Amino acid sequence: MKHTKPYILDRALKLFNTNGFVNVRLQHIADIGGISVGHLAYHFKHKDCIVEALYNQLKEAQETSLYEFRMAHLFEDINRQLRHVFQCQKKYLFFYLDTLEVLRAYPFIKEKHQQHIAWQIQQIEWMFNFNVDRNTFQPAIRVEQYNQLAWLFWLTMDNWMYARQIKGRDHLNEDDFMSDLWSLMSPYFTDEAHEELKMLCNNSNLRFY
Repeated sequence: MKHTKPYILDRALKLFNTNGFVNVRLQHIADIGGISVGHLAYHFKHKDCIVEALYNQLKEAQETSLYEFRMAHLFEDINRQLRHVFQCQKKYLFFYLDTLEVLRAYPFIKEKHQQHIAWQIQQIEWMFNFNVDRNTFQPAIRVEQYNQLAWLFWLTMDNWMYARQIKGRDHLNEDDFMSDLWSLMSPYFTDEAHEELKMLCNNSNLRFY
C-alpha cells in the first residue's frame, strides 16, 4: 500500500489540510508515509506534481457530480449536490484555504481553475433558469439577474470555508453551509418553491424554515 500513488496522495492531502501546502515539503510527506524521499520522488518528482494530482482529483470529482446534476435541477437534486460540494471542499480543504497561494505558485493550475470556475457558474445559471421555467423561481426583472446571482452563489459556495476560518469558526458545519446557500436563493422563490422546500425539510435533515 505504501508503494502506491494513491497512498502518497492521501498522506500529502492530510498534511496540506493540516499545515497548509506551503509549509509541507517532500520530506514531511515521506516521513508521514513511512517511505524514503527517494521512493516518493520515484512517483512524484516534485511537490508541484502532487499538488497538481490532488487538484485534478478535486476537479474530476466536482465535474462528475455536476454532469450528473445537469439532468435535473429539482430542489432535492440541488440539496444533494450542495451536500456533495461541501464534502468535496472539506476533503480538499487546503485548496479552498490556500487558493491564491496555489494559483500564484502554479500557473498551469490557475489556467485550469479559471476554466473550471466559468463552467461551474454556467451550470449554476442553468439551474436557476430551469427553475424559472418550472415556476419555482420568479421571472427575471432584469436581463443579467440570474447571471449575477450565479456569480454570487459560486462566490459564496467556493469561499465559504475560507470565510469561516477568517471569522474564527473552525468547525465546518454542513448544516450552516446548506442554510447559507439556500438563503441566497430564497428571495427569488415563488410560493410553489417555498412549499417544495418545506416538504424537502420535512423529508430530510435540511434545516431552513
